[in-house]
Amino acid sequence: MHYILESYFNFIKRTVLSQGDDNVLGLDMGATICSAVELRRGQSSFEVVRWATEVVDSTDEKISLNKLLDKMGPSARTKPCIVAVGGKGTLIRHIDMPRMTVADLRKAFAIEADKYFPFPKETVYSDCFILDPRAKDKRMAVLVAAIKKDVVDLRLKVLKECGITPEALTVSSSAVANAFATFAPPTCTPADLGAKAVAVIDIGETFTNLMIISDGVPRFTRDIFIGATDVWRRMANVTGLSVAEVKTLYLKATTGLADLLPAKDYSEDMRRSVDAVLGNVVAEIKLSFDYFNTEKNMPVGRICLIGEGVFVPDVEAAFMAHFDIPSIAWNPADMLAVAADANRDGFVSEGRRMTIALGLALSHYD
Repeated sequence: MHYILESYFNFIKRTVLSQGDDNVLGLDMGATICSAVELRRGQSSFEVVRWATEVVDSTDEKISLNKLLDKMGPSARTKPCIVAVGGKGTLIRHIDMPRMTVADLRKAFAIEADKYFPFPKETVYSDCFILDPRAKDKRMAVLVAAIKKDVVDLRLKVLKECGITPEALTVSSSAVANAFATFAPPTCTPADLGAKAVAVIDIGETFTNLMIISDGVPRFTRDIFIGATDVWRRMANVTGLSVAEVKTLYLKATTGLADLLPAKDYSEDMRRSVDAVLGNVVAEIKLSFDYFNTEKNMPVGRICLIGEGVFVPDVEAAFMAHFDIPSIAWNPADMLAVAADANRDGFVSEGRRMTIALGLALSHYD
């Protein structure tokens, strides 16, 4: 639990777990959806052994977690498990420091941690990580992260009550970075991007995480507290339906919306609703792109969209309209083999909302 960033990237070849034959369970407890993935590694690729998703019960998330674990089978509660925390109560900073050893960095960080976080030191778990350990420059890129103790303690309490003792707990964006390092879209390789960076935008239910990656290393991370729920809420206001009804209809891609609405055609009003919410997200992302380009002298050349918000109507088209940058809905599940009894079609369908769980399951492997 204390190793917040110990397995930050798959390609750095570090792990919080002793290497062994047992598969690892990646467990993502989101605000409205919880998901789990178990992987095994073959000679040249990974295979999904089993996976599951479960809608979070708004009254007691333990109910949902127990249902999820039951779907994963009896061994789920005994396997090594890695869990992520994201959103409010977590914070990541990318800083530049003089080149030093990891040991010296940790000593310096222990003294200067208050400079990087707006939380009192005694209220957080924090850690630091050298992002470019092999660079020869006199300066180095360092990632520092903090998670509020009450957030961690509440997560651990729920897990314990469900029979889970996690091997490690990390920030959710680290799991996304892990998945990207292993399953990046073919058009996002350094050869394709040249001197440009790629932005991975995880549109979650309650917040959007922006991560800018160059040369395989995250260089910028930011949370924007606007998510897919804001879209569903705006659409519900327009149609007179409940948030649950609007979301269910669109996530199931049904065509029966008109049957539930008054005679008026709401399609244009709903499109404007989507544009209004996504426009606010886009405005914040543009500010971050401008800042990153100014600081690093590197434009963003590709946008990869993941998360619950990818299921929002026309989200790709909205991003394409606002940015003169190719935007794609990235689904790492497309690149994975799935065990014969694990329903590949279902896994691919759910893949964009399971990136965090997938990245967590990858943490075990070197």
